Amino acid sequence: MRRLRILAAAAGLAGLGWLVWEIGPAALAAEFRDLSWRFPVLLLPQALVAVLDGAGWRYAFPGRLPPLPLLVAVRLAGEAVNSTTPTATIGGEPVKAWMLTRAGVPFREGLVSVLVAKTALVGSHLGFLALGVALAARRAPPGSGLVRVLLALTAVGAVLVAGFVWAQQRGLVGLGSRALGWLGLGPGIADHLLHLDDGVRRFYADQRRRLGLSLLFHLLGWVAGSIEVWVALLLLGPPVDLATALVIEAFATAVRSATFLVPASLGVQEGGLVGIFVALGLGAETGLAFGLIRRIREAAWSALGYAVLVAWRARGEPAVRAPG
Repeated sequence: MRRLRILAAAAGLAGLGWLVWEIGPAALAAEFRDLSWRFPVLLLPQALVAVLDGAGWRYAFPGRLPPLPLLVAVRLAGEAVNSTTPTATIGGEPVKAWMLTRAGVPFREGLVSVLVAKTALVGSHLGFLALGVALAARRAPPGSGLVRVLLALTAVGAVLVAGFVWAQQRGLVGLGSRALGWLGLGPGIADHLLHLDDGVRRFYADQRRRLGLSLLFHLLGWVAGSIEVWVALLLLGPPVDLATALVIEAFATAVRSATFLVPASLGVQEGGLVGIFVALGLGAETGLAFGLIRRIREAAWSALGYAVLVAWRARGEPAVRAPG
């Protein structure tokens, strides 16, 4: 698997290089010159996304609701690990639970919350994609395959989310713990994980209001991501309305979700953005310029997340130790 991911990353990097060569470095440089000193403005919309996703995670806790600023900070660190390590966007989830132990949240409760929040995040993404499909049907040029592609990605996502929830209901985490036991690894961890299935099932049965709020805030977080597209095109030109920005963001996030095995969707994300920009008549060079801007934004926020993680490690021993 590791070799496959290395090959995927290499192929993605080669694809990105080909896009830059095909579109032309001069055209890209002109796009960035147009931004000038306004470039840092494009880093700001992600702050709203971070707050909304933090609120979505907050309502995934089965017990006392932790403070929102705490969760926003911890989530920044966990998502930095997700986006920069070869763990298929899940390596940062236990990091979040571990960080919360230093704020007095029991490790098991933190793990339940990150599992429920991850489910709410991917579930709300389906709603966001459905909204993108509805808007794309009104805005895509006649004969465009954009709507069909979005529909296909939404259908695949629906099957995956349904399977994920079904597996949770039938002991997904416990199955993993039993596999650890068969291998003779981590008996304490295996025993701890067996109890997580119970906690997740109880949350779904007893905390439906919180689950609904988690889904709602995560959905708003997906929608807020469209503001970045809208601001970028306002500065890069040509400007678009918020509905068109939402269609672009829906397509981009669908491509990224479908290619989660490619580290950071390198090259694929940029290719998808070029495709959607061309389909909407916005220009390939603008699409690639926005893709590169998004990479810079991701790097900046990941750096902030790692800064939070380093500061957290310096806080000393956790208030509540993780069992096992």
